[in-house]
Amino acid sequence: MLDEKLPDDVKNLRPRKLRLSKDAERLLAGVTEAEADPKRQQRASGLRPNADSVNAARCVGCGQIEYITREYCRCGHYLAGQIEDEYLAWEQNLAETHERLVEEAEQRMKPVRWAASISFPFLLWPPLQLLLYGEGMPFSTWLWIIPGAAILGLFAVAEKLISAKRDASALEVQTASFEGFLNERLQMGNGASFQMGAE
Repeated sequence: MLDEKLPDDVKNLRPRKLRLSKDAERLLAGVTEAEADPKRQQRASGLRPNADSVNAARCVGCGQIEYITREYCRCGHYLAGQIEDEYLAWEQNLAETHERLVEEAEQRMKPVRWAASISFPFLLWPPLQLLLYGEGMPFSTWLWIIPGAAILGLFAVAEKLISAKRDASALEVQTASFEGFLNERLQMGNGASFQMGAE
């Protein structure tokens, strides 16, 4: 076969170069260069999420931003446990805040409830008159109910205003979820305040 004469145009042919997409070539080039250069290897493995992402978590061990779905940080810290601790601390903080608001509302409601007893004479006088004097009672006696109802309405509005924060907190505790925790954590800067509560 080596002795065969090849046509002249065959000698001029060059082998084709295999061409991949630019992204695949860049990725393969980065891997081979990273193996040759340790500094590039650190940079290639250093892909991390943005700090203001819901999918990001700041590792307590090294302080770097890491994906929340990773079980361990690249420094070896147990990241899933850190997120669970932050969630439990957040949930406990919600419960403690709710208990504190319930106690405050109860303390503020005691005088309001006692003051509402002012309306009882106005509300009880007409039925008492009916029992004592029978059907011959004038219509003006029934008008006593109006101030009593107004006083009760005023104190009902005061009670609603006082208990508004408590009711909002109760709703927040009932609807607390992991997604809500992640959104609030993002607003707070990746859980810095929840870590304080957990430690």
